[in-house]
Amino acid sequence: MVIVIDYDKCRPCGIYNKPVCIFYCPTGAIIQGKDKRPIVNAFLCEDCFECGTRCPYKAIKIKEQTF
Repeated sequence: MVIVIDYDKCRPCGIYNKPVCIFYCPTGAIIQGKDKRPIVNAFLCEDCFECGTRCPYKAIKIKEQTF
Protein backbone atom coordinates (compact mmCIF):
# COMPACT_ATOMS: atom_id res chain seq x y z
CA MET A 1 0.00 0.00 0.00
CA VAL A 2 1.05 3.58 -0.46
CA ILE A 3 -0.17 6.96 0.77
CA VAL A 4 -1.44 9.27 -1.97
CA ILE A 5 -2.11 13.00 -1.61
CA ASP A 6 -4.91 14.49 -3.69
CA TYR A 7 -3.49 17.93 -4.49
CA ASP A 8 -6.90 19.15 -5.67
CA LYS A 9 -8.15 18.75 -2.07
CA CYS A 10 -4.91 19.67 -0.28
CA ARG A 11 -5.05 23.22 1.09
CA PRO A 12 -2.66 25.25 3.23
CA CYS A 13 -2.94 24.16 6.83
CA GLY A 14 -0.42 23.71 9.53
CA ILE A 15 1.33 23.98 12.78
CA TYR A 16 4.57 25.94 13.04
CA ASN A 17 4.62 26.57 9.26
CA LYS A 18 4.40 22.84 8.46
CA PRO A 19 1.34 21.12 7.02
CA VAL A 20 -0.42 18.95 9.61
CA CYS A 21 0.47 15.73 7.78
CA ILE A 22 4.19 16.52 8.02
CA PHE A 23 3.99 17.48 11.67
CA TYR A 24 2.24 14.24 12.71
CA CYS A 25 4.09 11.74 10.48
CA PRO A 26 5.96 9.50 12.96
CA THR A 27 8.55 8.30 10.43
CA GLY A 28 9.34 11.57 8.66
CA ALA A 29 8.09 10.12 5.38
CA ILE A 30 6.33 13.35 4.40
CA ILE A 31 8.39 16.42 3.61
CA GLN A 32 7.55 19.88 2.35
CA GLY A 33 8.38 20.51 -1.29
CA LYS A 34 9.63 23.77 -2.78
CA ASP A 35 6.05 24.72 -3.61
CA LYS A 36 5.09 24.16 0.08
CA ARG A 37 3.09 21.03 -0.80
CA PRO A 38 3.66 17.81 1.11
CA ILE A 39 5.54 15.00 -0.66
CA VAL A 40 5.44 11.36 0.48
CA ASN A 41 8.55 9.18 0.47
CA ALA A 42 7.05 5.72 -0.10
CA PHE A 43 10.19 3.99 1.18
CA LEU A 44 9.91 5.63 4.60
CA CYS A 45 6.12 5.46 4.88
CA GLU A 46 4.84 2.68 7.12
CA ASP A 47 1.17 3.12 6.12
CA CYS A 48 0.13 4.04 9.66
CA PHE A 49 -2.25 6.63 8.13
CA GLU A 50 -1.65 9.11 10.97
CA CYS A 51 -1.34 11.80 8.29
CA GLY A 52 -4.69 10.89 6.78
CA THR A 53 -6.51 10.95 10.09
CA ARG A 54 -5.09 14.40 10.88
CA CYS A 55 -5.69 15.98 7.45
CA PRO A 56 -8.53 18.53 7.84
CA TYR A 57 -9.34 18.34 4.11
CA LYS A 58 -9.36 14.53 3.77
CA ALA A 59 -6.80 14.88 0.97
CA ILE A 60 -4.80 11.76 1.90
CA LYS A 61 -5.81 8.23 0.97
CA ILE A 62 -4.25 4.77 1.09
CA LYS A 63 -3.90 3.22 -2.34
CA GLU A 64 -3.27 -0.46 -2.99
CA GLN A 65 -0.19 -1.12 -5.10
CA THR A 66 -0.56 -3.50 -8.01
CA PHE A 67 2.42 -5.27 -9.47
